[in-house]
Amino acid sequence: MMGGERATRTEWLHIAAPLVAVIGCLMACIAYGFATQKSWSRYVVIGMFALIVLYASVLGALNLIHHAIMWRAIINASLFGGASAWYFYLKPNVAAYFRGLANR
Repeated sequence: MMGGERATRTEWLHIAAPLVAVIGCLMACIAYGFATQKSWSRYVVIGMFALIVLYASVLGALNLIHHAIMWRAIINASLFGGASAWYFYLKPNVAAYFRGLANR
């Protein structure tokens, strides 16, 4: 099942596996950035959610995925991306922490 729709293993590998691989690499970069206190790590978090929205939009526009799956991915990534943007850029103590890292 992919987004509530039946999908064969081949379909899943063809459509979702490239995104999952890139997201895994981005998460490794995020973990490294957080562990080593790099200011760029918050940009990668936002970029990850933007990539999901872009990927779902392109696949939906090309009719490679069902529109229900596309909208579900766009909405979920937008909500989590919005929450991440609030946390990293608008929450006062976290924003101050990352500003301090950038000024080092």
